[in-house]
Amino acid sequence: MNNSFLGRGWGFPPKFTSPDSGPDMEDGETLVKQAISIALNTLKGERPYWSELGSGLSNFVFEDVSESALVTLKQEVSAVLLNYEPRIILEDISFDMSDVYEGALLIELTYLIRKTNSRSNMVFPFYLAEQSV
Repeated sequence: MNNSFLGRGWGFPPKFTSPDSGPDMEDGETLVKQAISIALNTLKGERPYWSELGSGLSNFVFEDVSESALVTLKQEVSAVLLNYEPRIILEDISFDMSDVYEGALLIELTYLIRKTNSRSNMVFPFYLAEQSV
């Protein structure tokens, strides 16, 4: 099936295999997953020419993993995807808290790609504490 309506763009993170070929390109559902990840990882105001793109997920770093914090976090993720990823219908957001004591909360997203009616999911790792290299 031709998924050209889902777009074609630079893969993320950008990779260049040779100076002549330009950046590696992605399309279809891979590009959608990368766009979701970019929208959630970008801080509001971080991109100079698209300052409204981004999420407030960084506000939840060092938060207690309480029921109210999870509800607010779910609302933030939902708002970001509703506003910045029109190719999907977000069906569910759930949390895997099995690694929460190691500082990671896994955000499980289930969504439907509008044009193909194909259901997909992804796990977005959210780190509750600053990571050091």
